Amino acid sequence: MATGKIVSRLHLLIDRCVRRYTEIEEVSSPTKEIEKDLLLSLSQVLREIQSWINEIASDSSEEAGEKTIDHEDETTAALYDPESEEYLCLERLVADLVGLLGMKSVHVKHLAGNILVEVSESLVESGSQWDDFIRLLCECLRLAVVYSCPIPDSEIGFGSTDLHLLVSDVLKCKLEKANWSTVSDIFRVLRNILKRLSQEENEELLDVYLESVNSTLAKIPWCRVDTLFSHQHGNGERNSQGQNGTLGGTPTSEEATVFLGNFVQFLCSVVQQVRFAEDNDGFEPTHLILQKTIELIPDLLCWCQPKLESQSGSCMSRYLGHKLLVLMIRLTYQSNIKCTILLSWLEYLQRHFQGFLQHTLTRFEPDQDNCLEGSPFFVSLSDREVNETHSNHLQRLTVLLFLRCSFTLLYSNRHTNKHCEFDCRKKGMEEMFKWIGGQVPGDTFSDHGTYTKKSVDFSTSFVRLFMHEDDLLFKVLLQLLSIPLHEKELLNVEGHSLQDEEQTILFRLSTLFNPVILFCIFLSELHYDHQVLLDYLISKDIGASCAEYLLRCLRTVCDSWTVFVEFPFEGSTNASSSKRRKVLTENSEVEQNGKLHPQAFEDAKDCLISLQNSVVKLHQKKLFPYNPEALLRRLSRFQELCLSHE
Repeated sequence: MATGKIVSRLHLLIDRCVRRYTEIEEVSSPTKEIEKDLLLSLSQVLREIQSWINEIASDSSEEAGEKTIDHEDETTAALYDPESEEYLCLERLVADLVGLLGMKSVHVKHLAGNILVEVSESLVESGSQWDDFIRLLCECLRLAVVYSCPIPDSEIGFGSTDLHLLVSDVLKCKLEKANWSTVSDIFRVLRNILKRLSQEENEELLDVYLESVNSTLAKIPWCRVDTLFSHQHGNGERNSQGQNGTLGGTPTSEEATVFLGNFVQFLCSVVQQVRFAEDNDGFEPTHLILQKTIELIPDLLCWCQPKLESQSGSCMSRYLGHKLLVLMIRLTYQSNIKCTILLSWLEYLQRHFQGFLQHTLTRFEPDQDNCLEGSPFFVSLSDREVNETHSNHLQRLTVLLFLRCSFTLLYSNRHTNKHCEFDCRKKGMEEMFKWIGGQVPGDTFSDHGTYTKKSVDFSTSFVRLFMHEDDLLFKVLLQLLSIPLHEKELLNVEGHSLQDEEQTILFRLSTLFNPVILFCIFLSELHYDHQVLLDYLISKDIGASCAEYLLRCLRTVCDSWTVFVEFPFEGSTNASSSKRRKVLTENSEVEQNGKLHPQAFEDAKDCLISLQNSVVKLHQKKLFPYNPEALLRRLSRFQELCLSHE
């Protein structure tokens, strides 16, 4: 099909099917009959646009290339011209669809949002005015927030310039009755568009998207939003001020909760998609959107905290807590966060998530949390077991964020000067010292020996906590590889060398989180099944993380071969039962007890060599999803050491 006039065709389609409903005064609260007719019309529009997308996608690449060249000048000319016919058509169709998001019908809003996503997809496929579309949608978001925020009469006409800043009457007409539900729905649409863009793998489109979103977030009057949500206590009633003497309205408890959920979810998706480069100039779209998100975190935590406290234990409370933790964790991976921000996040965890940090890990049993939420088996759990499952998930996120912040303060090079480095390391040490002190009995390290039963119990419980969420498992295992380990310090530490607090905490970290020991526990918890490792490696979601972990851990294992061979860890090979932990008796050491348990080494050896053989076969058949040669070299080195050990 011809793509040069796709915007005009979209506008005519939507105008023909939707316009008569959008012009009805009572459309925000339609009758059942009007709602039914509108849903039928919207469904027809959605199917028609989807058929156009399929037609465009089915065109040959050569024809598509020719059309791109033929219409390049036309598209470029129309791109930034607000007076062009195509732009005006695009503006009207966006305004009509966004206007439907203000309706009280959940089904109408859902369909209108889906149509906006398909409109975006059709413009991407046709190469026509997608940049204009996303900027218009972001402008609708800004207007929706502005009109939803109460503005005192004294400011209208004088301090409300953001209502009239280069905004067309078409958009203002459709959004002047916008509320926080409209804002939530626009965030949902923008998130769904971003998910589609991530599948396109088009960096230019992603940059335009991030630039538009960042520009919009910068223009939103967050001080007004803060005034609303900082004093919104979830009583379910509108503030009378929203009805008298103001433009806009205070959100109900439900509107506020839905807005916060959609906004945090949107930011999580944005942060997940961006790729941060530390050597950029600071003005790239990816850098700017990350910085803006970091700036919003304190406000988000403040706005969400009343919901977390007043609705403790509810689904929405757990969801908000989950998303806030996920957002902060992703930001620690994506951006060069200042030390002061990490310190503030640690303080927040200690204040509001202290229960999860203090929960004793050694109580975590291997058979807990053994089914997925939403699975047929999940419904058979009692309410107490369901709550424990959710609590275990939040505990994983809390512990991971705590470790990310603490270890970054301890080991990163982000410090601005020596004084900053000293203060941050001291604070990181204090936080780790308190956490370990609450998790491990005080006499665990009293003999300054290496691996006692209590320390191994903790390491095992720690791995078990994360075993049920693969993505978090590899994140935390990779994080723990950053702990500097020195074999001499680890095996032959003298008592007097631990007088210094920093040396004490480093010794304890090295003991509890030795990567070789954690690797042994990890393999045992997998029942030494190389097929599970293979599934990890070829997974689209965690394959890269698993490969990185195996590469780094195998190097550490080869460098610390004696510890790996002699570590006294053993479990039953019966996959139907949980792994039994064979740990040292009190005050015993690796050198004295390792030879009593050779089966653990044999099981680990067989597992890794079987993995090597499987990867080789898949690679020879060109079925492995990426080049595994680096991993195969590490596994070959491991096999050589195994042969020399026999």
